[in-house]
Amino acid sequence: MKTISLRTKTVLLVTISLALCVIFSIVVSYLFYSDAIGMNANSNESTKTQFFLIFSCAEILVALIIILLAVFFVENYIIKPIRSISGVVASMVYDNETGKENYNSEESKKQLKNLDIHTGDEIEELYHSLQKMQMDMNEYIIGMREENWEEEHDSMTMLSNKAKFEKRKKEIYPFVDCIYIACLDIVNLKIVNQIISTEAGDSIITKVARELRRLSCDTIHTYRMEEDHFVIVCCGYIEEEAIAIVSKWIKRVGRLNRNTDNFECKLVWGGSAGDKDFSVDEVLKRADAELYCKKLLVKQELDAAKK
Repeated sequence: MKTISLRTKTVLLVTISLALCVIFSIVVSYLFYSDAIGMNANSNESTKTQFFLIFSCAEILVALIIILLAVFFVENYIIKPIRSISGVVASMVYDNETGKENYNSEESKKQLKNLDIHTGDEIEELYHSLQKMQMDMNEYIIGMREENWEEEHDSMTMLSNKAKFEKRKKEIYPFVDCIYIACLDIVNLKIVNQIISTEAGDSIITKVARELRRLSCDTIHTYRMEEDHFVIVCCGYIEEEAIAIVSKWIKRVGRLNRNTDNFECKLVWGGSAGDKDFSVDEVLKRADAELYCKKLLVKQELDAAKK
């Protein structure tokens, strides 16, 4: 079946619409404006003809300019982005060994991200949907290659562990449009273990992990990296959105120990964002640095409150 390109359809539609407008305007000018000129005692037949020709040429010139502008707009803001997306999606095959090798290459995974489409319309929505699809495909492929679930999850909290983070850091996070990483620590957990019991400390860790599992979704990943150190990775969220999500979650978790204790155990977090050409390691390093600074301030505030 023979297909007609979007450019051709647009040119035909705009040309037919403008042709009808031009014909209608010329007829109206001939019937009314020419008669109006004819009422002038100083006018003659040549004046009427000259006006009619000038008006008709002006109408046709305006129509041609509009057609050219329409073609330029459609070519640059519709056809070009769709063609780019189509070319990248066509290369995302995973049905044979060659396809697997090409898809798993870093260059292939970055093709969609490098398009950097910002049309502000449904095409951009399609672009972000395809980025989400690619992230899900990468996640699925990682899952297919997993031999042992326990190796990539923390046995106590059921959260993903550092090994899972390292795998996603290489195979998923570098290819998303933007990322936000939040590092979290539990302040005064050691005091809970020393003064109350290790079981009480474990229950606090379990509570935090339970809330992190509730927060987790396809675009928000949560990890337990060490005993009281957790990480939240928000994929595809701008910095303001991610901060709002994490802040709301921290507020919902609230105080971690009993109100009757003479000290407070709480979560402290620091975050950093990456956009376009970012390094996941650098984003994580900045988030850790902010966490360290906030942790010092919170400890000073809590110590001052006890005095």
